[in-house]
Amino acid sequence: MVLLTARCFRAACHLFIQSGLPLPPASRQLRSFDVLTRGLAQQASLSQTSSQGYIGGPMVIDCHVHILDAQESTLSRLLAAAGRAGVDRLCISSLGRQWDEFPAEDRLKEAAEDVLAACVKYPDRFIGGVYVSADHVGTSLALLDRCVAQGPCRFVKWWVSQYADDPRLDPIVERCVALDVPVLAHTWIKATGNMTRESTCFHVANMARRHPKMRIWMAHCSGRWEEAARVAAPLPNVGIDVSGGEPEDGIVDCVVRSVGASRVFYGSDAPGRNFVVQMSKVLSANLTEEDRRLVLGEGVRKWLHV
Repeated sequence: MVLLTARCFRAACHLFIQSGLPLPPASRQLRSFDVLTRGLAQQASLSQTSSQGYIGGPMVIDCHVHILDAQESTLSRLLAAAGRAGVDRLCISSLGRQWDEFPAEDRLKEAAEDVLAACVKYPDRFIGGVYVSADHVGTSLALLDRCVAQGPCRFVKWWVSQYADDPRLDPIVERCVALDVPVLAHTWIKATGNMTRESTCFHVANMARRHPKMRIWMAHCSGRWEEAARVAAPLPNVGIDVSGGEPEDGIVDCVVRSVGASRVFYGSDAPGRNFVVQMSKVLSANLTEEDRRLVLGEGVRKWLHV
């Protein structure tokens, strides 16, 4: 077990280095190592081993992954890393090949083309999401028709070009409800200050109350999981993904306790974050086997109808 833990932690660090991202400070590495150790101990107690080699039993779905383009080298490298982590399927979106805070229409179209191409290449591994913006409602609705109604995509992605409760999004939300697809909304509460129109959990809650028939999940636990869990708890159409940030102890326990495991989704935010390290949040949590199944993929699978 010690050897397995050390090997997996080294693999996580190696992937950080491969991605070009700096390793966390030493104190955070030690904390991450502690959570990863307990997560892998839980993983070792599972009686089966998947074809990917880590997680046994039900399908593991990462609900939050980005692709930088649809080049084969990009996609195969991403899938290889996911395979080593035991992730069966990846919910992918693109923010364009160049990330703009306020994307032009061409950037949205470029992102959609890349996601569609990736889903065609690997239909059994990728679940597509279409990136839209309140700044371009007409184009966004056309992309919904092409990528969702007539294509393989199963969710919609909002980033930072508008707050998540922007009234200009209402026609997009109504179309999502009609198509029965959920929204993945970027959220964060940053100590250093948010971007111009970067949403928080409160913006998501406002939109969910205004459109009770929609389903929306807030990314990254909004950066403050206790607050996000409290805000989401009374809203049955709101989910929370645990992607991004450091794998600090208690994140998943707190959110599951507040909103229930069926509305908490494992995500990594790869390639900027590591599949294994982010999964350790779930594997180290004090969950029942059924709750762990829900968080690792069964919950988001039901939301996406896949």
